[in-house]
Amino acid sequence: MANYALSEEQLLLEKQVEDFAKAELNNDSEDFNLELWKKCADFGILGICMEEKYGGLGESYLTAAMVMKALGYACNNSGFVFAISNHLWVCANLIQLFGNERQKERYIPPLINGSSIGGFALTESDSGSDALSMKTYAEKVEGGYVINGSKMFISNGPIADLFVVIVRTGKRKQINGYTAFIIPSNTQGFKVGKTIEKMGLKACPMSELTFDNCFVPDENILGNPGVGSINSAMEWERCFEFASHIGAMRRMMEESIAYAESRIQFDQKISVNQSVSNKIADMRVSIEMSENLLYKIATMKDLKKNAFLEASILKLYVSENYVKTCMNAVQIMGAYGYTKEYMAERELRDAIGSTIYSGTSEIQRKIIYQLTERGVKKP
Repeated sequence: MANYALSEEQLLLEKQVEDFAKAELNNDSEDFNLELWKKCADFGILGICMEEKYGGLGESYLTAAMVMKALGYACNNSGFVFAISNHLWVCANLIQLFGNERQKERYIPPLINGSSIGGFALTESDSGSDALSMKTYAEKVEGGYVINGSKMFISNGPIADLFVVIVRTGKRKQINGYTAFIIPSNTQGFKVGKTIEKMGLKACPMSELTFDNCFVPDENILGNPGVGSINSAMEWERCFEFASHIGAMRRMMEESIAYAESRIQFDQKISVNQSVSNKIADMRVSIEMSENLLYKIATMKDLKKNAFLEASILKLYVSENYVKTCMNAVQIMGAYGYTKEYMAERELRDAIGSTIYSGTSEIQRKIIYQLTERGVKKP
């Protein structure tokens, strides 16, 4: 069991991030904004847990979790925060963890200073939850690999300059048959498709990626050939990309309280009705439980421990309660909640995708059962 204690410095940084986001990152647009991206880079968010020698802040993963939660709370554009999460956790962070020194020196500084935007490509049109059934294949040739195939529903696809891409290099369904590559978007034979329109998270644009005899040199292999790090990537994604959702849940709770305290019906505040106050109480419980599990996992990662099971539990719990919190906020606000004025409808649209990306709720329950069953001692 991991223990954590939050220092005054961590709490101060969390407050500074909240103040920064409230002052600089909020607007009515749902589009990606490069100017705001640069502001986040200048503030240090894009390098929060990156090593100082590459230009990062070198903070712990626990501190980074607090920062992402604060960002989700104070920035009302969850799509923009999601773009940051994809850039940081499954591109920059993976290069820092598995890259060699040459790769780190070349790719990490631009990812930190905001001059390069990162993305991660695993999903294909016929292999979402069943990632090991991917068809995109890299054939070994002299000096590197030639990749053919496509990736689908790739977050940051239309805006990213650099991708961590996992493709098959061996036998299908064998975990050692997959390799991760670092691929710049201007690589010959690599093409980014048109932006895919979706319900929410519009500031994190999505697209298809195609590879047509795309040559990638050996020096761009991330880690070792045949070690695609699929599980590791999913573990980081499920923990830290969902940290911001906890902050968004808190924002929805506070907006619901403010509305319930100001809305008068039948000569009294609607907050006196248990049907309303119970919804807000449920919001508080889910936020508290989510936050504690987030900090536990972040501390485990600081201790270099495996948290694959815990990350699946967090992903499942946060995503489903994120949607529930937003649904309850809309219900509390009634017709106003259904309009764009109060932004609850936008947050609900953004929240719904969280039960799908990084593995559906059904897949998380399957993972949780399988890992729990393995850990139970047989008589």
